Amino acid sequence: MKTYHFILIACCFLFSSCVTVTYFGDKLTPTSAVDIYYSNHDVKRDYKVIGHLTCINAGQSFVKAKLSAYAKNIGADAVVILGTDATRDNQAAVINADALKYN
Repeated sequence: MKTYHFILIACCFLFSSCVTVTYFGDKLTPTSAVDIYYSNHDVKRDYKVIGHLTCINAGQSFVKAKLSAYAKNIGADAVVILGTDATRDNQAAVINADALKYN
């Protein structure tokens, strides 16, 4: 029984390390820093949305790191985390976010 638990935990770690970000939008010159927001109202600069990101919810710090790294590669200056697509059976679900480019 302990072997089963060990294998299950190992598979969870393996799966979480392979989580990818899905992106639909424009790709620009990569940036070196990305601001993270939780509401469009918190963004105090003029911006445009250049695309939409999704990531499996594997914990707040993990998701923020994944979204930030991906946003740098696509040339975003900021990410607004919009929330989750949670269902009654799956509370983890998917995190949705917008990629922003400052004007």
